[in-house]
Amino acid sequence: MTTEDPVPVSGRQIPLLLQILGLSSLLGVAIGVAFVSVLLLTNVAGLKDLIASSSEPYLALFLLYFFNGLTFSSVTMGVTIMGLPWDRP
Repeated sequence: MTTEDPVPVSGRQIPLLLQILGLSSLLGVAIGVAFVSVLLLTNVAGLKDLIASSSEPYLALFLLYFFNGLTFSSVTMGVTIMGLPWDRP
């Protein structure tokens, strides 16, 4: 048995690595949202017109934002992990 008082679940802190991954993930989602917004605002290759004339424009927008956010989030998390310092044996 340990003599330490048990720490309540609400009092535990999130490990630093998970905090770093969460922040980099949010940054990637923000970059993805900005990227799609610029694509739509500049109407690259008539994308905005194509979505506007679609029978399901909200589905197209959701998929475009979701998968670009997922892609950029994964990239920023990978860059963050690969950029962490490591100890040499």
